[in-house]
This record gives sequence, C-alpha cells and structure tokens, in this order.
Amino acid sequence: MRNFNTRFRLRDSDRHIRLVYTFFLLLMLAGFAFSFFWAHSMTGLSPQGIASHYRGSDATFGEPMSFRELAEITHFHLFTMPVVFMILVHVLYLTSVSNRLKVVTTWISFGGVTLDLVSPWLISYVSPVFVLTMLTGDTLMTVGFLIMMVIPLYEMWILNQPLMAGKHGKEE
Repeated sequence: MRNFNTRFRLRDSDRHIRLVYTFFLLLMLAGFAFSFFWAHSMTGLSPQGIASHYRGSDATFGEPMSFRELAEITHFHLFTMPVVFMILVHVLYLTSVSNRLKVVTTWISFGGVTLDLVSPWLISYVSPVFVLTMLTGDTLMTVGFLIMMVIPLYEMWILNQPLMAGKHGKEE
C-alpha cells in the first residue's frame, strides 16, 4: 500500500509541527468528550432513552423527530463527520504503525460513521431495535478515534528517536 507521502512522519517533524497536530488531537478529544456528555444529557445513553429521543415518548411528552429535523441533523453530520475522520486518518497514516492497523482503523472509523448516520432514520422509521446500530457505530467511532489519537501522540512525544536521525541522531 502506497501512502500519500511516505517520506514525512510525525516522529521526524519539529516540535512546532508536533504541537499543531497535538492541539488538533486534543481539541478533537474535547469535541468527543462534549458530544458524549451532550448525548448522555439528552438520552442517558440508554437504549430506551435513545429510542425516545428519536421516536418520542408519552412519558416525557416528547414528540418524535420530524423528517425535517432528521434531515437537518443528517445534512450537518454528513458533511462534518467524514471530514473530521479523514483528517484523523491522515494523521494516523503519518505514523510508523503497520499498514494493516491503519487500514483496519480506517474501516472501523468510517463504518462507525456510516452506522451513526443511518441509525436515526432506522430508529425513527423502522424500529427502536436499531438503537443497537447507533451504539455499535458510536463504539466503532470511539475505538477508531482513540487509536488515531493515542498512536500519533505516542510517536510524537514518547518515542525519543526520530526515524530519519539514525541511532545517535539528535532532534533539533
């Protein structure tokens, strides 16, 4: 598998470039954490709470999400989520981990995004059982994100030796 640039690796970059990538990854972590807490406050992250969020509930006097609301949410997420995950995958591909891990992480992440995008429609119009599809998608996205965050941070800040410097090379 040929990557877009096999010469540049995060490990070889100077401190300023590593800081840019680090800040991006940390802001993405903050975004994921905020999304998690927001979802918890809306649904309790329970299957029943998620189903009620989309299908409505007599207990909370909640109305089901309309077609228009689902379309608006899907429209926004359909443009943003793939871009965010493409950037995260790009960062992972700048590391020296195996191509197999890179490819598996890519598929896990985009599979999770796909499940997360179709789940509200399936929950609303087919069956509340598709809450499991949403939770599976969210789990896959989270696992993918953690891999795409931890590995680059580890390579940039924990590993001492740049790849291109040789055994006794010093970083600038």
